[in-house]
Amino acid sequence: MHWLQVLLLAVAVPAVAQESAGQWLDDMSSAVQNLNYDGTFVYLHDGKLEAMRIIHQTGEGGERERLVALTGSAREVLRNNQSVTCILPDSKSVMVGQSRPRQPFPIVPGDLDSLQKYYRIENAGEDRIAGYLTRVITITPKDTYRYGHRFWIDKQSKMFLRSDLTDVDNQPIEQVMFTRLGIGVAIPDSDLQPSLTGEGYAWYHQDGSKGAQQAKTHKEPGWTVARLPAGFDLTNYQRKRIRPDGDYTEHMVYSDGLATISVYVETGPADADTSPGLSSMGAMNAYRVITDSHVMTVVGDVPAVTVQMMAESITSRGGVRDD
Repeated sequence: MHWLQVLLLAVAVPAVAQESAGQWLDDMSSAVQNLNYDGTFVYLHDGKLEAMRIIHQTGEGGERERLVALTGSAREVLRNNQSVTCILPDSKSVMVGQSRPRQPFPIVPGDLDSLQKYYRIENAGEDRIAGYLTRVITITPKDTYRYGHRFWIDKQSKMFLRSDLTDVDNQPIEQVMFTRLGIGVAIPDSDLQPSLTGEGYAWYHQDGSKGAQQAKTHKEPGWTVARLPAGFDLTNYQRKRIRPDGDYTEHMVYSDGLATISVYVETGPADADTSPGLSSMGAMNAYRVITDSHVMTVVGDVPAVTVQMMAESITSRGGVRDD
């Protein structure tokens, strides 16, 4: 009986720890959306370090957010539930589009149980960030086809304070970290107004109006990726024109619930400045295959081996590849 109790305890402890780690991530996602906060964070990517201020307010009307670059080229991004507006003083332009998930803040999916087939979600102890005591949660891939993540979460408010995107050797590729943060503070409406009105700037609306990309939705793509990492499924598909005078390009999106990969198949010969093979920018890798009549590109925040494997296995649904 004693041995049975010991065995049951040994099995139960990892399950409880894993559930606890998942709950921390759920609470962090909720805090990022539902708390008021005003802070400064640094963003390390592609060998560059940027500093930004973020002001976030939530209320009956939903979320409102203002992101201000403190280093490099001047720019401001304003976001609400309906739209995102990017003001670029250097080019005297304003981009207006549909609201999309915040970047560079991490996005954690709601269905963490499905991730556990391909990632280990673990509690990695405690640390201090920007004066706050935090819980460290890791998401470690079980293969070499995806990146890992580390999150530092405030123990009281559950607010996100730092994240690392890690490579196959568990070394950081990109980092986001708050250096100053006020949580649960009152946010005056004036702090959510841009410092520039955009008067006299060129305005660009990415809302599907005339001049925007034309897209058509079809039931299934004409092309398929024969070699996919385990857990990646087709989540979106469109045919759209990248250039106004060009042919339609097939755009397929694959995801395992955490990582996302885009596949583009474009008809026609490649441009003079289009070259095959691997290209990288920070955590993002792209691999391009050029045939006599198509240009096939796979791009995503995944290791180079993943985009290369997928790009080299793209075939038409008829099984034809004009290599």
